[in-house]
Amino acid sequence: MAIAAAMYMRENGYNPQEQIFMVCTDIDGMVADMCYIQLSLLGIPAQVITGNTLTLTVNRTFHTPFWYLGGWEEKLKHAEAVEQMMTIFSRLQAA
Repeated sequence: MAIAAAMYMRENGYNPQEQIFMVCTDIDGMVADMCYIQLSLLGIPAQVITGNTLTLTVNRTFHTPFWYLGGWEEKLKHAEAVEQMMTIFSRLQAA
């Protein structure tokens, strides 16, 4: 599904390397490794987790090369800070 979403974006004139970030989780380490390889070769910024989504346990986390090349760690920190500010402003307006 992650690859299909990125391909759909590309077909519609968007650049997935700059405009999307994927988080993919699988309990099977081999499947997570295959996902990492495919996303890396396609140039999709992603975090690939080997873990259990039901118990929220994480065994390994990998980032694709475009995670680093696109500066996604900083982008996500910035987006989180903006979201926190918006929450504060909405609470102030409600008061």
